[in-house]
Amino acid sequence: MLFRSRIFVFTICSLVASIRGVDATTLVTNGGFESQAFMTTDPTGNEYRYVPGDVASITGWTFTTTGDGENSYLIAAGSNYGTVPEGAYALRLNVGDWISQSIVPPVSGSYEVSITTKGWQVGYNDLRLTIGGTSVGIPIGFNGTTQLAATLNGSTTLAIDWLPVAGEESNAAAEDFGGSGVVVDAISVTAVPEPSLGVVGLGGVAALAAIGRRCRGRSRLR
Repeated sequence: MLFRSRIFVFTICSLVASIRGVDATTLVTNGGFESQAFMTTDPTGNEYRYVPGDVASITGWTFTTTGDGENSYLIAAGSNYGTVPEGAYALRLNVGDWISQSIVPPVSGSYEVSITTKGWQVGYNDLRLTIGGTSVGIPIGFNGTTQLAATLNGSTTLAIDWLPVAGEESNAAAEDFGGSGVVVDAISVTAVPEPSLGVVGLGGVAALAAIGRRCRGRSRLR
């Protein structure tokens, strides 16, 4: 009886140990815009690459523009366009442009989306972050990190565009505000760990250990 209990405990422990959580690595491709690391410098020392004028596309992202207003551009840290929130590069996303990419979660469940923004030449649109049918508005002048919790089931789209402005066109992306925009950087999508799995596993092991102790006590009485 004791031998069989030990085998049972070993089997359960092995099963619990084999269950791994979702890798916390971000699911976003080039979320920091570091993979597009080539720049051009104008005579005033500004380091930038216009999209799609100088750069046809942004690695990992689908870039869409109405052609209205000033084009968006990639900027380098240390340029006089302002501080890059993270790493060496960031994207200055102007009104009239938006970016998106397909996200494929390894498993269905809870995920956290994070984006860092820095207002510059602020207009009156709000940025919009959308994933899996869930969205959040980010005030265009907000400097810092915004997080959004979403439940993802299979392939979905991560999109960063603009909220409509009351009294203007229904689609804010079609509006021309003379280059109003915001710097976006450090965009990530990571799995939220399921704490209940570990608790259940440890509880099961504790219960089985108690069974083992009772079995050993009974064997001594025989």
